Amino acid sequence: MEPLNVATDATAPKRNQLNSHVFTAQLVVIDFVMASVASALGLIAVAALSTVATNGLPFFWVNLGHQAFFPVGVVFGMMLSGNYRRVGRLGAQSTFTLMNSFFFAIGIGGLLSIGLSTVVHRLLDQRQVNANHVLSAIVLSTLFIPVARSVHRHLMLRRHPIRVLIVDSGANLKRFVTHLELQGCFQVIGWVPGTSLRPDEGIGSLEGLQELCATHEVDQVLVGDFDLPVPVVVDLLRRVQNDVQLTFVPRSFELLSWRSTFTELSGLPMIEAAPMVMTRIDKFLKRTFDLFVSSVLLVVLSPVLILFAIVVATTSKGPVLYRQERVGRRGKNFTILKYRTMHEAATAAQSSEAVDPNAPLFETRGKLQEDARITRPGRLLRRTGLDELPQLLNVFVGSMSIVGPRPFTPNESTNGSGWQSRRYEVRPGITGLWQVSGRNNLSAADLEELDYLYVASWSLWWDVKILWDTPRTMAKGLGAF
Repeated sequence: MEPLNVATDATAPKRNQLNSHVFTAQLVVIDFVMASVASALGLIAVAALSTVATNGLPFFWVNLGHQAFFPVGVVFGMMLSGNYRRVGRLGAQSTFTLMNSFFFAIGIGGLLSIGLSTVVHRLLDQRQVNANHVLSAIVLSTLFIPVARSVHRHLMLRRHPIRVLIVDSGANLKRFVTHLELQGCFQVIGWVPGTSLRPDEGIGSLEGLQELCATHEVDQVLVGDFDLPVPVVVDLLRRVQNDVQLTFVPRSFELLSWRSTFTELSGLPMIEAAPMVMTRIDKFLKRTFDLFVSSVLLVVLSPVLILFAIVVATTSKGPVLYRQERVGRRGKNFTILKYRTMHEAATAAQSSEAVDPNAPLFETRGKLQEDARITRPGRLLRRTGLDELPQLLNVFVGSMSIVGPRPFTPNESTNGSGWQSRRYEVRPGITGLWQVSGRNNLSAADLEELDYLYVASWSLWWDVKILWDTPRTMAKGLGAF
């Protein structure tokens, strides 16, 4: 946690590129080019599938001319949906969470393409654009544009990370830093205590926030909990609002998810927590999703699964798969499958002492003491999370889910009562909120909160989002042991 007490080099490049006209112009070009590419490839796809002569490749350039309005419409739709205005404001925005506005913008592009083509047809007696061509362009654009924007943003933020100053009482400091590190586009320059109980910690006082932001070229101030008088804190934050982006982590954030809604009551801003409802239809959709994804992945990844099995079997003695009892749905035990990553005679460290619920899992599970027992290929499999792939079989037979709460061992689990027991309402997952929020860097208490939040606010779209975030988290290896 050294960077929280000592500020980093203030000469590091500042994140003004996100707010620059150049960056906005680059996004306009990316959207226009990707929409144009989608139009062209869509015409080729329709030509391959259609039996209509005018849809064939001999008419490619003619049809592409009729689609000329589509890229313009997409850019116009992006403007209407605020995708050029908000990009500089949201330093932590995820491409996935912006998909709704992308769908809207690309849909506007399709409607505008058809509308203008109709007008041109009436005025100049030109052939109207084919609806199938527009539909194919819309489908491909919803893939190309988000991916291109995500890559562009990632490359830019690698060169110019967002410089963040945290204001918090200290209770949630480690949690905030873990989430910022997972994103990979933030540089935590320090911490300012939001409490009078720890005045000598951090890089300065809240009263000197304006000077700290100027000295260290802060881009964003992340405000968590504080016990100082609210009017005083608000006044100090107002002084820096024009110079930095203010981001607030609401109190009781453990109850809030992406399904929570921001609303207002006669000008009073409010956040409504998502209702704790998981219907039979929801459970049916989740199980259907699990069966579909696990079946497809087992078939597609079968060469990789066999290759990993051969590597494990030939590099050390012992079984290919490691089996362990875990607690699943309704508190019933099941056998989880993993690739064996340790030598055959080695066993995982288990402490007989009482487990501190606030200690990171890598401490309570003795992960640091396992280094000498891990095989060479096992180290790579663990770091990337690929040792979990055999759990696709657990998903297929119904003991696990693709996305869900972390599967605890019996000695780690507490059946508990009240809100803590809600994690057992669904099957544990190969990945989940715990996977994309820090893995073994989190404590058992953190996992209980994340599991509750996941079950209480479940939606199929959230499962897809967690799956979207999982490869990036695995590649970083944060919290992997």
